[in-house]
Amino acid sequence: MWKKIIDKNLVIINPDIKDKKGLFERLVNHVDKNDYILNRNQFLEALIERENVSNTELSPGIAFPHARSEAVARLFLSIVISKDGIEYDNPEMGPAQIIFFFGCSPADVKQYLQILAKSSRILKKEEFRRALLLCQKPQEVVDLLMQFSEDETAEEDQNSYLMLLTLNNLDDMSEVMSTMVEAGINNASLVESVSMAKKLAYEMPVFAGLSFLAQGKSLKSQLIFAYLESKKTAEKLVQLLKEIDLDLGKKGVGFIQLIKIDTIFGDPEEEIEI
Repeated sequence: MWKKIIDKNLVIINPDIKDKKGLFERLVNHVDKNDYILNRNQFLEALIERENVSNTELSPGIAFPHARSEAVARLFLSIVISKDGIEYDNPEMGPAQIIFFFGCSPADVKQYLQILAKSSRILKKEEFRRALLLCQKPQEVVDLLMQFSEDETAEEDQNSYLMLLTLNNLDDMSEVMSTMVEAGINNASLVESVSMAKKLAYEMPVFAGLSFLAQGKSLKSQLIFAYLESKKTAEKLVQLLKEIDLDLGKKGVGFIQLIKIDTIFGDPEEEIEI
């Protein structure tokens, strides 16, 4: 994924910038100079408008400024590393030291969401953040991203599938949804379901002595339907779920079923505002 988007010319290390206004001006000028946007003023306006909706410093020291605009020529990611930090108008979070700055056109929203989810996940790793702040050259940042990126050279499956994902004993769906987006799934439908084993063991008297059937099952499971363009998407999701301690290889955690689709009517993709 990084290979398709990362450009070392868009990596800026320890710039002489003090505040968010100066940061946005510098970044927009920089991507304009590198031909990633078609209209500087239009994109800057979209960026400021998005930031006014909510501050994009989402965790201490880490910010994800972004905008979707027709003024974007192609999807881009610009990375800014500032050891001293840049004032980001968010006192609770403090100055931003790591800034991942995105721009996308309406046609690139799905890929943007994937790269945003991936960026969010790896930036949760303290080892990665520390290494990023030690980088002295743009190429070092690129190499570090590649180091933390999985192999994506496998051949794609040409079939499409309906995926049914069942997860048990799940307290928080937010990490699961972020993981699905990173895998390339943003069209899912979520259904709260009840385990049949639990129903048998605890709600039907004739089976009351068979509580072993329900071991490892929650009363309410989460059932997720999604359209996949490739089996590889499901395989990637399985690996990403392991990283948030949801190993489908362990009994009782959950499972995925794939049903090959021959025909589909309509468009399964949803329009998403960012």
